[in-house]
Amino acid sequence: MSERDSFSAQPEEQIKMSERMYLSAQLKELIDGFYKVSKKHKRIHRALRYTVFAMTACSTVLASFALYFPAYQSGISLAIVFISVASGVVTSIEGLRKPGELWIHERTTHYALKDLKRELEYLEYRPADQNPPPTLDGIFTRMQSILGASGDKWNRDIASRSDPHNASGPAPPGGRPE
Repeated sequence: MSERDSFSAQPEEQIKMSERMYLSAQLKELIDGFYKVSKKHKRIHRALRYTVFAMTACSTVLASFALYFPAYQSGISLAIVFISVASGVVTSIEGLRKPGELWIHERTTHYALKDLKRELEYLEYRPADQNPPPTLDGIFTRMQSILGASGDKWNRDIASRSDPHNASGPAPPGGRPE
């Protein structure tokens, strides 16, 4: 008996269960992936922001010291210049990588996929005599739609502002920027 024949010989409920398990596994993998990447971008965003805040505060304190200690003014001024340059570099890195935008984008997609997974789990407990439930194919199509919209948004709103030459380039696989 071929593999196709054995598949078609399975009861329909068993097929639906394996489809549901596959879809559930796919959603779990995507949810975990988006959560992990969004958490990384959140950490990067906060680290860069706090670094710029600290450098700005340090520069301000040094400028105040330069007023009170005129003998050290040239050394302090040089330190202020170095801190200002470092702050500019950190700000530029943040502007190029856009971790804040990526974090929010990925977290939004993460929550949309969690909502879809919750709907899939609800199907298991839904009484059969109620209104017709959404089909597994419908949930799969919505998952694909969420991922497609995520990739399009990433490509249109985030990647294109970082690199004007990449505005029409392909979105990352699964709509997830790395």
